[in-house]
Amino acid sequence: MTLLTRQTEAVIQGIQRSRPLDSIGRALTLGFARVVRPGKLKDLVSGTWLGHPLHPLLTDVPIGSWTSAFVLDLLGGEAAQGAADMLIGLGVVSAVPTAVTGLSELADVTEKGERSVGSAHAIGNVTAVALFGMSYALRRRGKRGPGTALSLAGAAVATASAYLGGHLVFRQVVGPSRALDGPLPDWTPVLDAGDLAEGKPKRVTVGGGQIMLYKEGGRTYALINRCSHRGGPLHKGNRWPRPCDLPVASQRVQPGGWIGHPRPRDGATAHL
Repeated sequence: MTLLTRQTEAVIQGIQRSRPLDSIGRALTLGFARVVRPGKLKDLVSGTWLGHPLHPLLTDVPIGSWTSAFVLDLLGGEAAQGAADMLIGLGVVSAVPTAVTGLSELADVTEKGERSVGSAHAIGNVTAVALFGMSYALRRRGKRGPGTALSLAGAAVATASAYLGGHLVFRQVVGPSRALDGPLPDWTPVLDAGDLAEGKPKRVTVGGGQIMLYKEGGRTYALINRCSHRGGPLHKGNRWPRPCDLPVASQRVQPGGWIGHPRPRDGATAHL
């Protein structure tokens, strides 16, 4: 591990342990949940209709706009000033829906360390948008020197914030599906049939993966024991087989299918 890596890791660990950041994240997510409840609007900003989280797709627009403006400021000369200004403005405007979808993702986070990093990521992004917004205003007034300096500061903050976003996804696995991938083994004995009580979910392990078994009306259901969005344990649902409230996020699960977030791949449920 290099010195830079050790220093960066120390900063990340400090952010994860930050109680103020966790408190900010909790307040943000509670406020968001009051306005955007599970349903059509939540599905829209979560990307359910797309089958993929919407936030990472939208981030390309402000990042691409601001990066292009930086290149034009650096190499385009006076002839490119108008285009650079337009791109700065486009990035600021497109950052609004990007922030909303990001807040939707943060609202599904339940772990304190993840929420703290998510809060720092959100604060960094808001700061970057403010800097670019002020840069645009100064540019429109003809104050290109200060405007360019503010856009450079915004780019630096956005880069640091993007690092935190990458940490959330690739190190803390916030956002990607946590369902098991690949085929399960062939028929494998895991439990005596008499040990599975009617209406009582039971967790078993098959091939290193967790499966939830559930018996209703003489039929047995086997489901991968994780929700498709946040990895919540299905066997801990408190109302099964009616729509099951998971202990994380706003997910609701029914036998044979999921509603509320991007659906898992076909075959996640088996009727035995």
